[in-house]
Amino acid sequence: MKTINVGKLTYDKPSGDGTINLVESSGRNATLNIDLETLLPFANLVSKEVFDFFTISASVYGIDRFVERKQNSVDGWSRELKVSFPVHDPSKWNYCKKELNSLLSFLTGDYWDVSFRKEVFDMPQVALTNEYSIQFAQVNLLSGGLDSLIGALDFLKQKPNEKVLFVSHYDPQMRGVLKDQGKVIPSLEKEYPNQFGYIPSIRIMLEKDSRVAREKTFRSRSILFVGLALIAAEATKTKSIMVPENGTVSLNFPLSVSRRSSCSTRTTHPYVLESIITLWSKLSIATRISNPYEFKTKGEMVVECFKNNTTHLGLIENSNSCGKRGHVKDWTNRGATHCGVCMPCIYRQAALLTLKDKTDYGDLINNLFPGKEKRDKSQDSGAMLDFLNNPITKEEIKQELIVGGVKNLVKLNQFVEVVWRTRKELEQWVKKVGNSAIKLKAGV
Repeated sequence: MKTINVGKLTYDKPSGDGTINLVESSGRNATLNIDLETLLPFANLVSKEVFDFFTISASVYGIDRFVERKQNSVDGWSRELKVSFPVHDPSKWNYCKKELNSLLSFLTGDYWDVSFRKEVFDMPQVALTNEYSIQFAQVNLLSGGLDSLIGALDFLKQKPNEKVLFVSHYDPQMRGVLKDQGKVIPSLEKEYPNQFGYIPSIRIMLEKDSRVAREKTFRSRSILFVGLALIAAEATKTKSIMVPENGTVSLNFPLSVSRRSSCSTRTTHPYVLESIITLWSKLSIATRISNPYEFKTKGEMVVECFKNNTTHLGLIENSNSCGKRGHVKDWTNRGATHCGVCMPCIYRQAALLTLKDKTDYGDLINNLFPGKEKRDKSQDSGAMLDFLNNPITKEEIKQELIVGGVKNLVKLNQFVEVVWRTRKELEQWVKKVGNSAIKLKAGV
């Protein structure tokens, strides 16, 4: 078990940086660095509970990166993490300790045991600029991905008389994310001037330390994103946060037995959002959070967004869906923007099947099989092809979703249909682009 003490957030005015020290009981430590100068005017205007939620979410992200999974797992994947967080009022947080443990454990696939201690936070007062004093209808997460682009476009097209506030985060150690966000915003400003606000992307990262390996799975990034959005929402008196993510990725239905349980990414899983809502309710935080695309496949999001707006098709190139951008050295086409063979890339290609996909891909699925030297590249693709080749019923999908954490039985049948339609989208993609070997492996 790793026992970690989370230091309180402190501000260094000359640099504009906020820092949180993470200290293991062994003395090993790391520093989480936050662009607090940009965030401070918003943080000054929120309740203590909202401030605490943000610092906890940022610290969870830091711990997730600090404690390397492979070396510290108790079962080949999960870590045991005992963590002490500084908060304004420990009694309020102790009231929802069980919910936070459950949320973090489900999100990262680890065993969390949290505790709280009282700390006094001394943050300088900085006024919020007038550009954020207007009324926003909602706060949107803007990651730089295709789904977040669609979420932005849908709002801007459908609600021309309302304004949305975009919130972003980046970690310099995550290749290309800030660049993606930097492409999306100017393109939206050109098409929809004066319809949105944008908080410059907030840098949050563990400071570099060549002596310490960093975990690379980023399972907790979503809660950090939500923590930032919550600060932005409450500071601007905005009642609603929108998390744009297709239902396919949110559910992340396991393509094979080996991808079940903790090995399955759950960043926007329905249970995660439901748990956040429960946690906020117990903390008397009234902000709402939702994913309006939870019953949509990525392909359905694309078609509905772009079918009558062909002028926006060029914006797709500004988004990035790849989940393995750090592996460029292994790509056949190293100048590409996407690897082409991870599941996010495959879902993107399937979603854009009816459109002209101008995305550059590092590898194509047809070039992966056979070849032992390409085994690492082909893991996702191989699992997807096996998934298509193995018959499955809707009842089996339902049981798998329940095992995977879906608790809301009212929505269960709709989630089953999302998985079913996703399978059809993948089949159609393989039929159109796959060579004979790929089609044979997929059984189509």
